[in-house]
Amino acid sequence: MLDNDTPGTAQHPNPHDYLMTVRAPEHPIMKGLPATWMHANDELYSNLRGPAKNVTVLATATAPTSMPNGTGENEPVLMAIAYGKGRVFHDTLGHVGATQKEPIVPMNSADYIVLLQRGTEWAATGAVTILVPRDFPSADKTSIR
Repeated sequence: MLDNDTPGTAQHPNPHDYLMTVRAPEHPIMKGLPATWMHANDELYSNLRGPAKNVTVLATATAPTSMPNGTGENEPVLMAIAYGKGRVFHDTLGHVGATQKEPIVPMNSADYIVLLQRGTEWAATGAVTILVPRDFPSADKTSIR
């Protein structure tokens, strides 16, 4: 749903590696993941707005104010949303521009792949059985497949 009433404009700095921070470590999607890890060369959307009902922020990331369009704020990048009797996994990672060619680095990052799988499983079943792989990124290193 678009929100044209809340002031501000969603934006993002240029693609870069950024640190992800878990905000809900006990949520099934996030359970077992490191507290922080580096996500590879992606746009970090900021100033998201709109009706945020029944939302659990699973992880945030920050773009420094030294970057154009960097807010320096903890921006929500992974969210779980209750929608009626359903579950929604919202992931702002993995952007592809119209002129980008393979390989698409953010979509080939181990964290993007694992989170998409775990988020899909949780949305479908309410549980997560997919284990965290050994190549999941760390707080100081990205991991590209």
